[in-house]
Amino acid sequence: MKKFRMVIVIALALVFFSGCKKQTQKEFTAELEKQREMNAGNYAVVIDQLAIKSAADNASQRASMEMAAKMISGTKISGNYLKDSKKKLLTMTTDLELLGQTIPLEFFMDQKKQSVYLDTVILTKLTEIAKEFDAQVPIKAKDLEALKGKYIHITKDDLEEQRKKQSTMALSGNFDSKLFSEYLETLDADSFEKKGDTIKRTFTKKDIQGFVSYVKEHGDQDEQQTAKELAKNSDQLTKYKQTILMNLKKHTQKTTLAITAEDEGTTVTLGLTLTNQAKNSKKTIQLPKKVDTVSIEKLSEIIASGQAQESLISEAEFNELLAVIESSQTQLTQPQIDQIKETYKPYLTDQQYKQLEKVLERSSQIAA
Repeated sequence: MKKFRMVIVIALALVFFSGCKKQTQKEFTAELEKQREMNAGNYAVVIDQLAIKSAADNASQRASMEMAAKMISGTKISGNYLKDSKKKLLTMTTDLELLGQTIPLEFFMDQKKQSVYLDTVILTKLTEIAKEFDAQVPIKAKDLEALKGKYIHITKDDLEEQRKKQSTMALSGNFDSKLFSEYLETLDADSFEKKGDTIKRTFTKKDIQGFVSYVKEHGDQDEQQTAKELAKNSDQLTKYKQTILMNLKKHTQKTTLAITAEDEGTTVTLGLTLTNQAKNSKKTIQLPKKVDTVSIEKLSEIIASGQAQESLISEAEFNELLAVIESSQTQLTQPQIDQIKETYKPYLTDQQYKQLEKVLERSSQIAA
């Protein structure tokens, strides 16, 4: 699945590269410049199709991968954004629609400091979903309530640490727009088609390879390194077709993407549609105040505490244990009671352990 995630990252990165850079034709270039200067907009990404076929010997593993792909197909991500180019600030709101659930996501990005502020409302929603599926909830209710209205502050160091753990690269933003524009000028002008108010251009794997070669020759050190990674990963692409439609009057972009990638006996086929409506807004961006934020370190402590308090035996099993103790009260000695406490304490919540102590205390009194 690591390779699968990598393919998705590359595909989305390339969609946004092509959707926001200058093109050779004057009208296309002028329209893209207009949209680039607009500071707000609405967007939507729909995974039209996702299929995974594996040659793995493990039938269960193959079935799981194919089932996961079917579940992800139809997923929609939509929302709006607001940016401040001078201060290099960005805020986005997103709704992730998956498996009949809508997961809200809101974040701010300070591009100068390379930090992110993530609304904790996502933790509340994920907790609700976990409860629906009877999954373990790592955050206690009181801690979740205390986090309400706050933002998780993810610093530059936090992002770097996460990148190291996952061995991933941030592709977007590693290529200068001027460099991409220069490369586009080397393409065939006839490949840009105009019909009415709409201009269309289709990109293929050959265009990706051409861009990588251009960056290796003309990019700076960081861009050349990113190009090497892109070249290595794009070798897995056996099919790549990306069509961009630009409407000059409505200031909209629509991208359809179809790719097939193969690696280590696994074939991934993806169909994706991206739409963007750029506009101007008089709204301003205000980053969350420090008092309204929680650090990654503090959040990790809260989650660790919640996991420590999570009972490792079911409620039914716990009730059965109490029933056994109560029915055997006259047979338990003090050493036996101490042993029961020591044995079960690591597996019970504070509340369950207090219940156990009360039952054992009654047992001790009766035994005496």
